[in-house]
Amino acid sequence: MVIGRAWSTVVVPVLLALACGFLSGYLPSVFVVLVLGGAVVAALLLHVEWAALVVVGSAVFEDYLVLLDPRLVKGLAVILVGAWLIRRCRGRLHERVRGGTFLAGLSFVVVLLLATVVHNNGMTGLAVLLRYAGFIAVLFVLADCLRAGLAPSRLARVYVAACTLAAVCGIASYFLGQDRRVGGPIGDPNDFAFFLVPAVPLALALRRSGRRAWPYDLAAATVLLGIVGTLSRGALVGVAAMTLFALVTRMVRLRAALAVGAVLGIALVVTANAFPDLVDTSLHQKEYVAGQNVSERLDLWSAAGRMTIENPVLGVGPGAFSLYHRDYMDNLPDDINHPLDVAHNTYLEVSSELGVLGLLSFLALLSTAYTGAWSRWRRDGDPVAAAVCAGLVGAAVAAAFVTEQYYLPLWLLCAFGAAFSLDRRAAD
Repeated sequence: MVIGRAWSTVVVPVLLALACGFLSGYLPSVFVVLVLGGAVVAALLLHVEWAALVVVGSAVFEDYLVLLDPRLVKGLAVILVGAWLIRRCRGRLHERVRGGTFLAGLSFVVVLLLATVVHNNGMTGLAVLLRYAGFIAVLFVLADCLRAGLAPSRLARVYVAACTLAAVCGIASYFLGQDRRVGGPIGDPNDFAFFLVPAVPLALALRRSGRRAWPYDLAAATVLLGIVGTLSRGALVGVAAMTLFALVTRMVRLRAALAVGAVLGIALVVTANAFPDLVDTSLHQKEYVAGQNVSERLDLWSAAGRMTIENPVLGVGPGAFSLYHRDYMDNLPDDINHPLDVAHNTYLEVSSELGVLGLLSFLALLSTAYTGAWSRWRRDGDPVAAAVCAGLVGAAVAAAFVTEQYYLPLWLLCAFGAAFSLDRRAAD
């Protein structure tokens, strides 16, 4: 007992002091980084709401974070879950009953585990399983935080601010001639556009509760300009569906939509006149590859459909599409110089890997989140809830043209929907 106390009260502090002294003397820069990093990690672990804001705000800068350290993205998610566990050690965050989104998420987890057990796809399957696990954990933690008092409007502001800054970075990179499509913080322009789609209705919702409307109008126009610059057809179709939905349901006033459209139109005209050669090159390159992209995607969709038909219950397991889709393709070109490892359709890829049960549970997750946000908007007129509904519509449509279950937006919108599916006492 005496030895144990001596170790904890004397030996450990002495060793720590020696290590700190050595680093501060011989590696001062490393010491400063470690101290600052340790302080930030400690602060996040002790404040789960801060960790939630950091994870949401940094998600759209994934490729930038990877350049700093490939472990940063996953590390932030681990810190968020760790902060939630530390907070739960003090008791439950709230006393409210979990809703349909939570049950749909659990059913998706069950199907995911069953498909993994039935179909062992090695390290590829394990990697996909871990990616799903990370996003599902973030979904549950974010929903819990939003239920416990983290204001949805605050989380929405962080996401809109991050997407606006990311759009500025992508546009600047485009104008500097580094890219022929707006990408930037997310290397693939289609994935980048998917991040930006929900930020548009969220920005328009926040303008109604903010002291000044023009910053949010400018943010929405900047994000829309970034989406247009990605030349992502799926995202543009999603924005069109989202806009039509918002106008028909009167979630967005026509005046606000026209104001944002006017600012966007002016920005497009200025861009086209200031950089005519750059814009012309981008459009010609997009037109050149458009036909090939359409043919490839149709073949990939057909392969995913065949995989689902042959394995309808639990699919072929996580990661199976990237491993086996070529076995289901009849017209695979010989001159492809880029990987075809995704189906470019979220729903077909989910069904091919997790079967009809996986697809149904995934759709249940989206629909219950939408229902929760819709009920909150109809009941209380909450503009953020309306924006979540519109964002889910836009993201769901765009997801039919890209594979996006491995990125945050869908899971974030589901977390919002889960938080809104509460009674009138729900925190705002």
